[in-house]
Amino acid sequence: MATTMSLLELRTAVRQRADMVNSTFVSDSELNSYINQSLFELYDLLIQKYGNDYFVANPYNITTNGISDSYTLPSNFYKLLGVDLALSNSNDSFVSIKPFNFAERNRYAAPNFQSFYGITNLRYRLRGNKIWFTPIAEANQSIRIWYIPRMETLSLDTDTTDGVSGWTEYAIIDAAIKCMQKEESDVSVLVGQKLAIIQRIEASAENRDAALPKTVADVSYSQYEWPYGSGSGSY
Repeated sequence: MATTMSLLELRTAVRQRADMVNSTFVSDSELNSYINQSLFELYDLLIQKYGNDYFVANPYNITTNGISDSYTLPSNFYKLLGVDLALSNSNDSFVSIKPFNFAERNRYAAPNFQSFYGITNLRYRLRGNKIWFTPIAEANQSIRIWYIPRMETLSLDTDTTDGVSGWTEYAIIDAAIKCMQKEESDVSVLVGQKLAIIQRIEASAENRDAALPKTVADVSYSQYEWPYGSGSGSY
């Protein structure tokens, strides 16, 4: 099984798995829809099972204007991973900004401040397709947003998807199940195969960094000693 497969290759593999190679009972356009829905399922499965790091986009940068309390997120935004505030023009001067609960929307209403030591009272919250900051950020502050993009739909036969480790098999099986359900055929064998590949993904997808195990995030280091602010935007 190839790691990267085109929509045409996926469609052929699904028809073979569903024993519909010479059948027109499921049209190509309908099968494309099945495949994309199955790929969306795989996408979410990988995100859930491995802390989101398979599909991280390049960071999205915002420069504040000192007037707005919210800014539009990138058009392909799906899930937020983290928000950073730059303390200077240096590439290594970022500190992490914490979110706030809606009930705390006025808690940080004092004027926005930041210091060289990483201390800031700036907080964020997602609101629809925007990110909302409180208090209003001063003008010309640089904010970096790490996020997971939406999965792009395959539409052309030459469009491809990367199954990372042959995990396109999940989408093939799931789309074949959809095809066979339409003709009211027995899908029990394919359902068993789907459960098996889910178990495989759960067992192997999380261990992407095989060198060292993951650890609990340290959000309180050096809270009152250098470097102040602990890299979390707290004060």
